[in-house]
Amino acid sequence: MLNYLKSSISISSYDGCTVGCKYCILSVLGDRNKVKKIANEEELVQQLLDFKLYTKEIPISINNQTDPFLNKDVFNSTLKILKIMERKNIKNPILIITKGYLDDDELSKLSQIKMKILVLYTFSGLSEKLENRNINKQINTMQKLSLLDNIKLINYYRPVIEGLNSDEATIKNVANVVTKYCKCSIVSGIRINTFLGNALKKLDIEIPNNYDPDHKVLLPSTYKRIKDVFKKIKKDYPIFKKTSCGISYILRQADYNGHSARIYYCNPSCVSYPICIGANKIGFCDDDCPNYNTCKKESEKIIKNEEFKKVLDKVRKDAKFEIKEHYIKLEGTYWQEEISYLRHITKKNIKADKILKRKDEYLISQ
Repeated sequence: MLNYLKSSISISSYDGCTVGCKYCILSVLGDRNKVKKIANEEELVQQLLDFKLYTKEIPISINNQTDPFLNKDVFNSTLKILKIMERKNIKNPILIITKGYLDDDELSKLSQIKMKILVLYTFSGLSEKLENRNINKQINTMQKLSLLDNIKLINYYRPVIEGLNSDEATIKNVANVVTKYCKCSIVSGIRINTFLGNALKKLDIEIPNNYDPDHKVLLPSTYKRIKDVFKKIKKDYPIFKKTSCGISYILRQADYNGHSARIYYCNPSCVSYPICIGANKIGFCDDDCPNYNTCKKESEKIIKNEEFKKVLDKVRKDAKFEIKEHYIKLEGTYWQEEISYLRHITKKNIKADKILKRKDEYLISQ
């Protein structure tokens, strides 16, 4: 399976997950507890290379239709994909999003891969509440991953669910662990569709009215609390609001998702707006962000018509567009994947008359 997501191209040889996170928005797509192999690893990597929107700059996520470290079978498949990509000299940053455990043998095998691997480890104070995870095993895995030379370990503090892991004590417990082992944390709220909302209500979890199916909502007061607590524990430890911001920081480049140019289509009534615009109004940045100057410089770059046309031709030849002061306007209808690709390559805000979603993404958004 190959999907172009908002922050990466995703390739998966397995589908389904037995972790059973109570907040999994993919649960609307059916029985997620049935784990099955859906693609041959060699064919999957070739499909990636043949994909018309593939470029060497965009991060590649592996097996995020499951957990890449879910069990021995999925781990071995993830490892096989990595070895094939290494053999084919693929230079893209590799993303592994997990909350799984690794034993010493698996860690040894992973350490031998000579690629840029970023492990985004989900650890948010929900381990034994909604995720059926053993905290000690998770901490042990993070500690050992942090020692591998080919791994950059990032903490995923997500999802933040008000009343469950948004209190100061939980934040402090998370911070005391991840600041020891991770390079930074990415903090985000929870995206809730109708199906998930009903499921959480059955668990007596209160769902605020301002949550929606298209955005991971994080209350500004909670985000500030998280940043303040982390700063007390480790002053210079970086906190990011968006996945691509944290990834770009590790890669020492400007945010490839162009958030610094995206405030111009944000809705001021959105609950996250005070977080997103930042005090300095260059997107999701404040000047305490370690990537502030890099992203500000990138946001000030001007793209010329002929430059953008070369990029757009990979999506659609002879398409009409207009480069405006703060965004690029496309005429016609585009798929969300095409918009993401154009944004990733240009690092600019891209608008179209109409944007279509994949079938699975459409179902999730209901």
